[in-house]
Amino acid sequence: MRYKPTPRECSLLFLRLIEAKERSTAKPMTRARLAEITLKRLWCRERLSEQFLAEVEEWFLTEGWVLVYAGSTYAAVKTDAVQNWPRVSSKRIGAEIEAVHKGEYDFNRLEHLSRSASNDQYHDDESRLADE
Repeated sequence: MRYKPTPRECSLLFLRLIEAKERSTAKPMTRARLAEITLKRLWCRERLSEQFLAEVEEWFLTEGWVLVYAGSTYAAVKTDAVQNWPRVSSKRIGAEIEAVHKGEYDFNRLEHLSRSASNDQYHDDESRLADE
C-alpha cells in the first residue's frame, strides 16, 4: 500500500525541496514556481483536492510560506518577502468606491484594465469568421 503524507508532512517535504534547491544554488529562496505534477509527485497524490490544498496551505502559513494557484501552475512565496512589497491603499480611489456603494459607478470605464477584454476581441473575431 502506498503511503500518502499528511498535509503537515507535505509542508515538510516542500521545505526539504526548498532546502535542496538552496544548497544547490547557494542562494536563499523567497519564491518558487511548482508544476502541479511536481506537487503530486512530491506529496504522493493522484489529485490535489481543494480540501487537501487548504490544509496544506494552513501548514505553509505556519512555516512562513504561502501557496497560490496561478492558473496553470502553483507558486510559493515566503511571507517575509511579501512584507517588503509596496502597499496599495483603497484611499487612492475613495470617490469611485463611494460611487460603487451608491450603485452609481460605471464599470465600463474599467474594461480597458481587464485581461479578458482582449480575449473578448479574439472571440468576436472567431464568431465573425464562423459567419463568413
